Amino acid sequence: MEFAADFTAIDFETASRRSDSACQLGAVRVRGGKIVDKAMWLIRPEPFFFARTNIAIHGITPQRVESERTFGDLWEEIANQLGDDCLVAHNASFDIGVLLACLMKHNKEIPDFQYTCTRSIARQTWPGKRSYGLKPLSQWLGVRFQHHDALEDSIACAKLLLAAGIDRGVSSLESLESKLRLSRGMAGDWGKQGPAKKRRRKSRNVPGSGNYAQGGSTQTVQEPNPAYQTGGLDLQRLLVRADFIRPLDGEHVVFTGTMKTISRLDAMQLASRSGADCQDVVDQHTSIVVVSRGQPSDQREAAKKRRDEGQAIRIVSEDEFRDLVGIVGPESVHRAVQ
Repeated sequence: MEFAADFTAIDFETASRRSDSACQLGAVRVRGGKIVDKAMWLIRPEPFFFARTNIAIHGITPQRVESERTFGDLWEEIANQLGDDCLVAHNASFDIGVLLACLMKHNKEIPDFQYTCTRSIARQTWPGKRSYGLKPLSQWLGVRFQHHDALEDSIACAKLLLAAGIDRGVSSLESLESKLRLSRGMAGDWGKQGPAKKRRRKSRNVPGSGNYAQGGSTQTVQEPNPAYQTGGLDLQRLLVRADFIRPLDGEHVVFTGTMKTISRLDAMQLASRSGADCQDVVDQHTSIVVVSRGQPSDQREAAKKRRDEGQAIRIVSEDEFRDLVGIVGPESVHRAVQ
């Protein structure tokens, strides 16, 4: 099932602690689960003041924006970019607060709009993480970006939401929110109300229901998301990363021999999610053969013969396969020389 979500991810950088001091805005439009448009604005804040601490975070100086337009002058252009989309931000309370403050500062009509927060979504999708900041979550997923650049942060935010949808196997943002039991945030000239975890309805203590009665009330027991820890590998992270990076897109892969540090089933799942077609035997389509050290194999010999005849086939060790799909770790000790 494809996560075909529609939304616009945004990120603000500010010149000072003031919520109305926006100096940069990034916006990334997603349609059908794909990034289709990107925009970035440098903004001259009013009053024209930059705090040293903010400059140290994002590197935007007064000189860089002194000739740029104010938020009020840019609003029509920004509004056209945002459209009627559900807005998505990481730690959305901050970014939506900046948006509302800037609209009020420049006497612009505040539209009613909906929004959600990828920090909240990540907490429900991947419980138990040590940190839910944009940078550590992106690193965990294998998404590289320049932190505290508004456009880069917006792209990372969009990819984080897409990763959550892929991980939960849903087809839309609405279905993801429903599955995670998250309400959608709302904002307007009255203020804002952020997304929140929906409470389960009270029910009797029915075995298997996930609820239990205590002291005359019903409490909810949250079912943990499977960690998929296999042999020291965070397979969940690797599978979600594979859906994004697709490092084996278009490849045809054959596995042969007994693998040492990952099961063949997990390896095939990783290869498939990385875009590869997994085959049982070497043929004219095969492009990669993964072999284990010291194990003779008819498929390996068939691959060598086809390679000698001119077919483009890579014969790689288990460790080289691990490198291809982004597995790193101390187990990398089985490299084979071809």
